[in-house]
Amino acid sequence: MAFRSSNATPLAKYLKPMSMKKTLPGIVLAVLLGVCCSHQVTAQDRFLGTLSDPSTELMSHDFRYVGEYGGWRYGLYNAGYASPLEHPKNLDIDVKLCRWKTEDAAHREVCQVWHTGQGITDDFRAPYDPTGIIEGHVLHIVFCPGVDGRSAYVHVPYDLEKKQLGKEEVMTLDGAQMTVAGVLDNYKARTGAEIPWFTDGGAETAFGIGMNVEIVRHRGWYYSVVSAYAQGFTCMVVRSRDLVRWETVGIPDLSHLHIGNCYWEGVVHPLHGDLFAFAIRVQDENGVIYGTWDASTGAFSNLQAIEGGITARPEIFEYKGNTYLYCNTFGPSELEGGGSVFRATVSFYRISEDGSSLSFVRAKSVPEGIHYATFYVEPGRRWLWHVPARDRLCIVYSTDTRRLNLVHARSNIALEELTLD
Repeated sequence: MAFRSSNATPLAKYLKPMSMKKTLPGIVLAVLLGVCCSHQVTAQDRFLGTLSDPSTELMSHDFRYVGEYGGWRYGLYNAGYASPLEHPKNLDIDVKLCRWKTEDAAHREVCQVWHTGQGITDDFRAPYDPTGIIEGHVLHIVFCPGVDGRSAYVHVPYDLEKKQLGKEEVMTLDGAQMTVAGVLDNYKARTGAEIPWFTDGGAETAFGIGMNVEIVRHRGWYYSVVSAYAQGFTCMVVRSRDLVRWETVGIPDLSHLHIGNCYWEGVVHPLHGDLFAFAIRVQDENGVIYGTWDASTGAFSNLQAIEGGITARPEIFEYKGNTYLYCNTFGPSELEGGGSVFRATVSFYRISEDGSSLSFVRAKSVPEGIHYATFYVEPGRRWLWHVPARDRLCIVYSTDTRRLNLVHARSNIALEELTLD
């Protein structure tokens, strides 16, 4: 879809029959006004390109924007080749690194940085849920390399200049390896809660723990959220100096909200000072919980539920001096003749300056359905110092372009310019 711009003031309005000497300032003024008016955009979302490779990847999913380096944007995602279904037990999965330029996404470059079976122990099987952060010329990659209780989260540095992986290290939380069992034992010790597993057909499943949304840096610390597919487990806000050794700094009590008993894919994002915005998906009852967290005290406040969303991690991002919350608000729709297809509608909320409240901004949906999404801001080009440039908000999300009518089908990763104004 193309932009729909407001009409610029006609050039002729500023011109009168007079000498060229007198007319030239009018021409300059008209051009400047025309350019300025052209930035008063009332725009529609604009498709920019596809970042995955549908010709070889049956499943492309869980894309995470990780930063910018050398004029390129970078993101990590899972690619599967055996099935279009997104499932952690699909053992034919790679972690891929994609780089692109916003206005030339068709010429994006993709490389494999981790593949099934690679790792420092035999427990490292299907790599899953990659995330990361760029510091200088190094991309710090974090992901879970397996789906059983013994598999631990790992940190792997990737040199963006040399295009080489460094040494992988098993991550720890409060001194113990960051495995499913280790995290749940830690949580039980801190809260006294007994954590039963979800079951699949009567058999217990050990998948899994997740630290797969955002890693943010604030005042010399890295912050993230560890969650788990386990009933009675809320989440743990964690921090680290080196992205390998983590410590628990906050555990929310969500029982008073009376929504859900299992929470997944949480995120914290700095607002100001020691105040963070916090959000997490309600796995078993469909919804998102939002609130604030104080890093100086570990206290959670302003907790509130947004009900109705399904299978979408919340995201918190900044744009034009405001902070926004993204989450799904509608899930699968029924098909004639039976079955269902993912037709997710996502909503955007502006977070108040003190973090205490949300105000609805807009909703968005696409025919293929929106699954997980991530965001970045592309700065506008400033060709004259006094002409305001329009920063652009970009959204990257996974869809089901093959129309397979399967709720967990993930077959494409789309890049769009998004309008929130």
